Amino acid sequence: MLAELLQLQKYHDVALVGAGGKTTLINRLTESLRKKKKILVSSTTTFIKPTETMFDFIDVAYSEDYDLSSYEKTGIYLIGRGKNLKDLVMGLEIPDIERISAHFDQTIIECDFSNGRPLKGFREFEPEIPETTDVTIGIVDIQALGLQVNSKNIHHLDRYIELTGASIGSLVTIQDLVKIIENSEALFKNAKGKKVLYINKVEKAVDQALATTLLEALNVENLDLILEGSLVDNRYDILYEGNY
Repeated sequence: MLAELLQLQKYHDVALVGAGGKTTLINRLTESLRKKKKILVSSTTTFIKPTETMFDFIDVAYSEDYDLSSYEKTGIYLIGRGKNLKDLVMGLEIPDIERISAHFDQTIIECDFSNGRPLKGFREFEPEIPETTDVTIGIVDIQALGLQVNSKNIHHLDRYIELTGASIGSLVTIQDLVKIIENSEALFKNAKGKKVLYINKVEKAVDQALATTLLEALNVENLDLILEGSLVDNRYDILYEGNY
């Protein structure tokens, strides 16, 4: 259902940015397409290698020593270029992604790293998004509201504070999320193609109310589509649709 709402039948290259569910979102998008399409999953940064059963083809040390176009079987192809000292898989270089994407029916690329935290600030060099991207999906965790502003909850805490004006020990507010979404140096920095905001973890009545409050605080004209939902419950709704 999520793939249908995002109209992936007409958008070939998808980039994911933000925090609070990127890996699970990849799984949800690919599970419904796995038997229909040949899908490239990779990153322009680093990512945690998932379990083998979640993919049909895995190469975490890709070195261009074979032709990806010769593999015609549908399924999920996870491709990286090695591991770092923390045992994280290093994603592909952007020119490699742009070059090999033509060999796939769909590409889903994780374009920044949040280290498992529900929020993040953005360094000057991120997110790195391929020029071939048709849709950039920015993820926001609605259940991050009310969390304490600290390094346990926020990746790149110093940049988060710079971007939002929050202070260490304060609580995450609606305005913090608005600034992360709308600041040109934050969530949609370097975005390519259509811009989609996905508000994740809308699982209880209070989450729904907060998602509505966030929507009302946003300048939606700068976005092409806004979805809210729960990756756990596999339930999604369109809150706003512009030129999508």
